[in-house]
Amino acid sequence: MKIIKWNIIVSLLVLFLFSCEQAEDDLNSTASLSFAVPAGGTLLKSGNSAVQLDSVKILLKTIQFHSEDDGDSLDFKTEPQILNLALDGSVNTLHAADIPLGTYNKVSFRIHKPEDDEDPGDPDFKEGTSGNERFCVVIDGTYEGTAFIFKSRRSTKQRVDIDPPLVIDEEGLDVNVTLTVDVNSWFMDEDGNPLNPLEEGDEDEIDDAIRRSFRGFRDDDRQGNHP
Repeated sequence: MKIIKWNIIVSLLVLFLFSCEQAEDDLNSTASLSFAVPAGGTLLKSGNSAVQLDSVKILLKTIQFHSEDDGDSLDFKTEPQILNLALDGSVNTLHAADIPLGTYNKVSFRIHKPEDDEDPGDPDFKEGTSGNERFCVVIDGTYEGTAFIFKSRRSTKQRVDIDPPLVIDEEGLDVNVTLTVDVNSWFMDEDGNPLNPLEEGDEDEIDDAIRRSFRGFRDDDRQGNHP
């Protein structure tokens, strides 16, 4: 009889510990991902040339958070989504989802050119059937007073450090990561020389500058100010 009672006690203890562990594993945080342009306005300087931005649209896909502990990735938002980048200094909150507690040190996403059979929902990203008629970044503005529309055809996967890493625990269950986009660097090469969006020969270097311009950090108040 004593053996039966002991077995029951042990079984109940194991069940209790398993339930506690399961409850902890199931505990999630609501995390959001935002984008912001650093303060400074939309009138940029490219060397001695002036660039005025009127609108910026980026087609994003497959957003993932990456764990610091084991390098695992967590799908956050997989379907294509158009980011209309706010140029007035405000923060675009693009998406929110539940993610497990843990430490995340990177966020990745694809700057995505539409596939052949994909409708991005905006004709600016797809003008025809060939690869040269599909785009992932669309920028409207003026360069030295001349209007331009710059369209990037280069799909890339961005992997951005979250600095410092995003630590999510029971004390912070509603968090936000902001990626700042330094548009002031888009029309200058790495040496500070001007790049002209009206010149076909500068397209590749402008593409490179766009891809270098993302920085990530925890920003729970969604103000876009890096600590």
